Parts: sequence; C-alpha cells; structure tokens
Amino acid sequence: MTAIFHPIRTLRENFSHIGAAVNASREYSRAGAVRASTEAASPVAAAIPL
Repeated sequence: MTAIFHPIRTLRENFSHIGAAVNASREYSRAGAVRASTEAASPVAAAIPL
C-alpha cells in the first residue's frame, strides 16, 4: 500500500535490498574461492564446513 504513496522511497529501498543481496553473493563466492584454495593446501581445513 505504501508503494502507491511513496514510489521513489520504495524504489530506493528495493535497490538497497538488491545491493545487499549482490554483496552477500560476492562475499559467499569469495569465501568459496578461499576455501577451495585452502582445501588444496590443508586437508584438515577441508573437514570444516563452510
């Protein structure tokens, strides 16, 4: 209902949420890359869940 009265605010909030999701995805990908490189170097680290 507030989208009808405040379209700019709603759009800004939606872009903020999308940006947060993109940042979280980027961090998750980086963590996976670091983990993959660590697993190759240390089998003990491979046993720790992400």
